[in-house]
Amino acid sequence: MNTLYIDTHSNKIIINLFRDKKVFIKKEIETNNNHSITIMPILVEALNEAKIDVNDLNEIIVVNGPGSFTGVRLGVTIAKTLAYVLNIPIKTMSSLLIKAVSFTHEDVNIIEKEKNGVFIGTFNKNNELIGEYTYLRNSEYLPSEKDILDVQLDYEKIIRFTDNIRCINSHAVNPIYIKQIEVQK
Repeated sequence: MNTLYIDTHSNKIIINLFRDKKVFIKKEIETNNNHSITIMPILVEALNEAKIDVNDLNEIIVVNGPGSFTGVRLGVTIAKTLAYVLNIPIKTMSSLLIKAVSFTHEDVNIIEKEKNGVFIGTFNKNNELIGEYTYLRNSEYLPSEKDILDVQLDYEKIIRFTDNIRCINSHAVNPIYIKQIEVQK
C-alpha cells in the first residue's frame, strides 16, 4: 500500500511516501512563501525517487491546517485533486493533531507558533481534541505548564494513527481556518 502524505501548513513543504505504513521517501523543504512554485516539483521528485507512478498511490493524507492560509489551500487542493482523479481515499489531520500524536501525553495544549500569534488545540491522552482550535495574538497568549511548543514529528506514529481516521469524500475536504485573514477584518 502506497500512501502520500502532504503537509504545507508552515514555511516548509513536507512530502512523505509510505509503503505499508513505513516511511519510504521523505522530502522536507523550507520554501519561505514559495509553496506554489515548489510543491509540484517536490512531489514529482519524490514519486520518481520512489520509482512509483502516481497511479500506484492507494491513499492520501493531507494536513489541512491551521496554518499558513495559502500553504494550507495549496496542499489541500493538490490532495483533493489527486484523490478525485485517482479515485483513492483521502484523510485529513490538523497541524496540531500530528504533533499530539507524535508523543505520549496526558491533557496538553499543542501550540503552533506563527509570526503574529499562536494556534492552540487541547488534546486528551487519546489524541482527541477537547473543545475547539483557537488562535491568539502574541499579545493575548499567556503560556501555561500544559503548553507543548516543540515536537519532533514521528511519522510512523502519525501513519498508524490514520487507521483511526475515516476517509472523506474528496469534495468534502476543507482547510481549517481559525485566524481571520486581513480581508475579513
